[in-house]
Amino acid sequence: MDALTEHLSSYVAGLAYDDIPADAVHGMKVRLVDSIGCAIGGQDGEPVAVARALAREAGAATPARVWFTGERTTPELAAFANELMVRYLDFNDTYFALDGGHPSDTIAATLTLSDALGLNGRDALVAMVAGYEVFCGLGEVQKPSTKFIDHSLHVAIGSAAGASKALGLDAQRTAHAISIALTSNLALRISRDGKLSMWKAGSAANSAQAAVFAARLAERGMTGPEEPFYADSGLAGMLGARTPLPALGGASDRFHTSLSSIKAFPAQFNAQAAIWAALGLRERLQSRLPDRILVSSYRQAVTSSADPDKWRVHDRETADHSMPYVIAAALLDGEVTVRQFTDERIADPAVHDLMARVEVAEDPEMTARFPRAQAARIEAVAGGETYVVEIENSKGNAANPLSDEEVEAKFRALAGGVMEQEQVGSLLSRLWAFEEEPSVPGVIDAMALGEGSG
Repeated sequence: MDALTEHLSSYVAGLAYDDIPADAVHGMKVRLVDSIGCAIGGQDGEPVAVARALAREAGAATPARVWFTGERTTPELAAFANELMVRYLDFNDTYFALDGGHPSDTIAATLTLSDALGLNGRDALVAMVAGYEVFCGLGEVQKPSTKFIDHSLHVAIGSAAGASKALGLDAQRTAHAISIALTSNLALRISRDGKLSMWKAGSAANSAQAAVFAARLAERGMTGPEEPFYADSGLAGMLGARTPLPALGGASDRFHTSLSSIKAFPAQFNAQAAIWAALGLRERLQSRLPDRILVSSYRQAVTSSADPDKWRVHDRETADHSMPYVIAAALLDGEVTVRQFTDERIADPAVHDLMARVEVAEDPEMTARFPRAQAARIEAVAGGETYVVEIENSKGNAANPLSDEEVEAKFRALAGGVMEQEQVGSLLSRLWAFEEEPSVPGVIDAMALGEGSG
């Protein structure tokens, strides 16, 4: 195997619970709580219904469960449906480095297998940490998006690492799982550009199911290419350079599980600072609507959330990636929650009228500070007066993180309309003490919803 595949696989196979410091364990649990909350909020999404319907058609000798409803299906289809729930609301965490993405997209594959295999919480948590380290480490040293490859590639590789750890694979078989996952999952960036579709969430879910498939194949002896990263016909040939070895959490390097940003709003992370600015502006305007709104931010925020399609919003998938939409919603409603992404709200002429007053431009100084800082400024004209609100490293950013209490409040808000409060409290208690759980299936049991959910 090439040096990078060996580096990743030997790390994953060798990682033990005692290697992970208490702050990294806690960071992983915070992101587990956040991800399960996002999944509860996303479990009734239209694409999730499609995934569940497909999952019902398949059986398996070693079945895995779709969360909340408990349908038994193949581990691959369960991982697909479960990750789709985590990703659907665009509310799970974000990690910015050389290449960005959502490291919690690796949780579903690992937790799905941990349930199917009957692992305890400690072993499942180690597998989740392995997935996080591989995802974030790769994001720090390679940028596939320069070749229009989506960060779902890193979801596939990180999920393969976590799945391999859950299965107890040695370094050699883990290397083959990573190789198979990389070689077969070069997802295209088009899934999250322009007018968006259900596949915006589906791309990461597909990587999760492919990673489980790769790890289960490797467990049974399937081999992958020896040099998936470094061969001229591998990723190096596509990117034009070999990827250096990333730092992975351990004795001399900090773990990544506390370094991702947790969203305060169910929208693209590049719009989070602008939403905070819009809410601050609304307070100053005392609910008056501005005649003109100029949003300035860093280049990635502008190119990803303010292309022409983002003023032509007709569905949730595009709305939560639209800077003008979330700004208009914040100014009109004084909040940006799942309520702002219903079909009725998205179609409201009042929202579209205000969107037409929004302009978005790059601020070169903000671009220079990115990703160290994610900033936005709104200049608005109302009644002949100009108002300016600027936000840098808004609440939820890794440099200004949500507290445990705020993450729990987010969870409760997402679960409140679906679960009884007693069930919510019990589930939260188990997730916060996840490493003490004797059996992951018990936690999945505690997530069950009544008939008719989903």
